[in-house]
This record gives sequence, C-alpha cells and structure tokens, in this order.
Amino acid sequence: MALAPLLAQRIRTKLAYRGDLAAGLLSGLLLAVVGPVFITTLFHHIPALGGWTGPEVLFVWGFADTVSGCFYVLFQGLYTLNRRYVLGAELDRLLVRPADPYVQLLVDNLAFEELPSVLLGLFVMGLAFAWGLPAPEPWRWAMLPLLLAGGLATLGGTVTAIASLGFHLHHRGTAVGLVMQLTTFARYPLDLFGAPLRWLLTVGVPFGFAGFYGAAFFLPRPEWAPFSWAVPLVGVVTMALGYGAFRVGLRKYGSGGG
Repeated sequence: MALAPLLAQRIRTKLAYRGDLAAGLLSGLLLAVVGPVFITTLFHHIPALGGWTGPEVLFVWGFADTVSGCFYVLFQGLYTLNRRYVLGAELDRLLVRPADPYVQLLVDNLAFEELPSVLLGLFVMGLAFAWGLPAPEPWRWAMLPLLLAGGLATLGGTVTAIASLGFHLHHRGTAVGLVMQLTTFARYPLDLFGAPLRWLLTVGVPFGFAGFYGAAFFLPRPEWAPFSWAVPLVGVVTMALGYGAFRVGLRKYGSGGG
C-alpha cells in the first residue's frame, strides 16, 4: 500500500471530527503561548539573565518551540508504540503492508492539532527581532530550514531509540514522556545551567541540538558556532541510530504482541 492513501485517510479521519480538531488546535495554541508570555514578562523586570538579553532568550525559545511543534505533529506515534502497537499487537497491521512499518507508524498518528505550536514558534522568532534582536546576515536565513530539520531529526531519532526499548522490555510504561521533559532546558541558553546538565543535553540525550545550538546560529554569539554547524550532522546520525534501534526491535517482535 502506498503511503499517499494512508496520509489521505489520516487527513480525512481528522476532518471527520472537526470539533475535536478545533479544540485540539486551540488548546495547543494556549499551551504554546505560556512560554513566550513568561519570558517577555520576566525580561520586563530584569535587563538580562546570565548575560543573555530578553530578545535572545525569546528567539531561542521560538526556535526550540518550532522544532518541538514539528516533532509533535510528525512523531506522535512514538508515544503509543509500546502500549498500542507492541503490546496491543497493532503492529501486525503495519507489517502486512508493503510500506515501511516505521513510516506507517508516524503517518498513522499525525497530529495536525499541534500545528499552532509550529506557527507560534516561527512568530516568536520574528517577535524577537521586533523586540530588538540584531538581524543576522541574510545568507544565514537560507540555513534555517536545514537547522530546523536537523533539530527535528535529533529529537525524532533520540525519542525513536528510547521508544524502541518497548520491543525488549514488554512493559506498559514508557520513558518517552519523561525524557521529553528535558526539551524544556533546550529552550534556554545552555550556559545558564551547570556543566553536568550541559553535557547531558549535548552528548547523553542531545536535545541541545534540537533547540539552543540551532538557534545560536542566528545570534551574535560566535562562540557557539561549532555546535550550530554540527546540528545537521547530529540530526542525520541520531535519526539513523534511532531508526536502526527500531529495526533491531522489530526483529524481536512476535505476532500477537509477543
């Protein structure tokens, strides 16, 4: 089965419940607004935080929010991989189709109600410049899609690897939600935190490349340039490792959820 009909079916399913979709869009927007409102309120009372100005922190937040918003739109299926597809044996349905089971998993759970987070993230980045953030060289904007894609791949690949543990552990609990809490720290300049947390977000669970490091490319902070340039590479490597972990776990799966 081609993926195009699966995608069309997913869209039709969402549109069949327009009220639920509208409610999801509104709730997602309200939740996404909280962070930028907090930052702007905070920096109206203090001039800087650890040497970082309000517009800089706001831009980092907007960049990270755009990446995480795209993640929630595209990778929502990872939250239910263990409980629904492995233990609930719905993976059998994906395996009998000719398309890649991993891609089917993602398409089967596309969450269009998370799109407001993506749009708000882009808006917040623009708002940071309206607030006084110096505009970067025009050529840097050509790198924005690549850096966003690299951040998304880093986030998606890391969470895919973690979700794939469900193939081996056969436990209804999942660490995905817990690990995703670490993305909150990547919404701020990482040098605001201690060395152990910076190491964790750079090497251990590299969410720093899904937020701060990509955003730093557009800020007057040349000291972070090596990390910024590494974002696309880290994204490719992380996504490859995550997909590899999924394929290894798939070989452990037995029909009927075993």
